[in-house]
Formats: sequence, C-alpha cells, structure tokens
Amino acid sequence: MRRSWSLAWTRTGAPRFLLLALPLAAVAAGVLRLAVQAALPLRPVVRELLEPATGNFFAAYYAGILAPVVVGVLVTAALVLPVACTAFAVLHGRLRPPVRRG
Repeated sequence: MRRSWSLAWTRTGAPRFLLLALPLAAVAAGVLRLAVQAALPLRPVVRELLEPATGNFFAAYYAGILAPVVVGVLVTAALVLPVACTAFAVLHGRLRPPVRRG
C-alpha cells in the first residue's frame, strides 16, 4: 500500500499517473455515451413491461428513462475497468522500487 502512493504523490509518479488517467477517463466517457445511445431503444420496452406489472405510469416512465443509463454504466465498467486496472498495474510495476532506510 505504501508503494502505491508513489503513483500519485511523487515528482515522477504524478505526471505519469495523469498521462495515463486522463485518456482512460476520456475513453470511459466516450464508451458511456455510446452505450447509453445504443441502449435508448430500451426506454419504451421497459415502460411497456413495467406499467402493467406495477400499475404505476410514473414509475414505469422513470424506469424507462433510467434503463439506458444503467446499461451504459454496466457496459462501461465491463469494458474500461479491466483495461484501466491493467494499465495502472503496469505503471506501478515500472516505478522504481522504494529506497529502504534503516
């Protein structure tokens, strides 16, 4: 755990961390946007399934609005998290080992 702090709190670690984190954040935002747009046809399907089941138009309406967002977040997590974890593990492995004192 102590060595992990060197990713973000050292002179050499901070720029590397930012150079890796910013593109990963941009990729995550792009994947989220694409996944939500691709899942938009779920809105009427969810509404039509939930309205008779719940008898509540408003609950079905808002569930229909949120369904593409939920799908987008799950798809983004499934696609981006493995890549991000691997990239940060490689960066962590490339940092110099800590200096032992004492």
